Amino acid sequence: MRPFGNRDRVGYMFGDLANDLFFVYMATYLMLFYTDIMGINAHAVGVMFLVVRLWDALCDVAIGAFIDSRKPSPEGKFRPYLIRFSVPITVLGVLCFTYFPSMSEQMALVYAYLTYMVYGTLYSCVNIPYGSLASAITSNPLERTSLSTYRTLGAAIANIVIAFTVPKLIFDANNVPQAGGFLTAAVLFAVLSVIFYYGCYKLTTERITAGYDEAPQVDWGDTVRGMLRNRSLIAFIIVSIIMLTVNFLMASLNPYLFKDYFKNGELLSWMTLIIVPVTFILLPTVKPLVARFGKKEVAAGALVLTFVSNLLLFSLPLVNPWVYLAFQFLSLIGLGYITMLTWALVADIIDYHEYITGKRQEGTVYSVYSFARKLGQALSGGLAGFALGAIGYVQGLAEQPAEVAQRIKQVITIVPATGSLAMIVLLALVYNLSKERVEKLRVELEAQRGH
Repeated sequence: MRPFGNRDRVGYMFGDLANDLFFVYMATYLMLFYTDIMGINAHAVGVMFLVVRLWDALCDVAIGAFIDSRKPSPEGKFRPYLIRFSVPITVLGVLCFTYFPSMSEQMALVYAYLTYMVYGTLYSCVNIPYGSLASAITSNPLERTSLSTYRTLGAAIANIVIAFTVPKLIFDANNVPQAGGFLTAAVLFAVLSVIFYYGCYKLTTERITAGYDEAPQVDWGDTVRGMLRNRSLIAFIIVSIIMLTVNFLMASLNPYLFKDYFKNGELLSWMTLIIVPVTFILLPTVKPLVARFGKKEVAAGALVLTFVSNLLLFSLPLVNPWVYLAFQFLSLIGLGYITMLTWALVADIIDYHEYITGKRQEGTVYSVYSFARKLGQALSGGLAGFALGAIGYVQGLAEQPAEVAQRIKQVITIVPATGSLAMIVLLALVYNLSKERVEKLRVELEAQRGH
């Protein structure tokens, strides 16, 4: 079998690039499309995001259990799903950004529910196998760190593409979003996503195949008992809910912040673009820091910077968008480490579940973790809509009142400050897979598998 190398890293990066071209696009712009193009009330959008993402979360668990109950094909246990669902998911992504002017607000809401719910179901069919794939490519902790890092790089590239294309496509000269621009961006991302899904399929190799000889039956009693004993899984589920709430709330409200508080929608591209230098600053530092201190130790320490930056943003009466962007640059450095390490941490948690239960259930464990992430997305999507309604935002109004714009700024800064503090406490005091424990776990699992 081909040894682990750059081909796997690049292929795994392609998978997240394919996912995030639509995922980030939707997280950042779908709410704006619904409120300002389709004319749907912000409260109704918030309820829809909550309902649909809860549905998505249930789909994740069902898909994960289904994958673990099937005998793998000659191409692998996870990789074939990337090909099978690449076209259906991108078609639905385009339909989510398709506007029909003749629709009433009620019909527009029904259409939004239908297309977004089907898209979320199909997303589970590609994201669960893709996320589980990392734990099957390699068992080496540093190689898993590199996979997680390259996955983050794929997300950064997706952000670059979105930053350079979307604001210019959707906003006209008067800073007003246009329906045709949303659809053009969606079609572009659909074509690119299919290409990158295929690249992930072709370049990666599944090497960890313990227990794959037969199609196993998932015993949910044993699985749940094992998960309840997995202290790190529980801790990281809570961390992920907080992290997704922070990220998606910020992504959903940033267009409103720049449009209504800073009075310049096109500057939103800079908010996306600052992710790029952060990513390339952190890339060469992740592996040596993890080798010296460990994954959870690096993630918890870096989050201190996120806490301090957002607390200052909340406290200071900012009016200059460049000052805001400078503080967000520092905040993203703090969030960047845990983002880059997330998937390596999840792979360790999957190994720990195998150690506890004696069963390798990548799909099921990853799907439960993804379930938690969808809860975070549901919470954040709901919070964004409810927050806009609570602070008095009126859809379709060319210029929001000053007090509404100020409240948007307050919400978008205090949530990351409190969230990062909670994540620091959980990683430091509850998550128990330290550097030393991970190394010991790897040796114990090799013995347990008979290697």
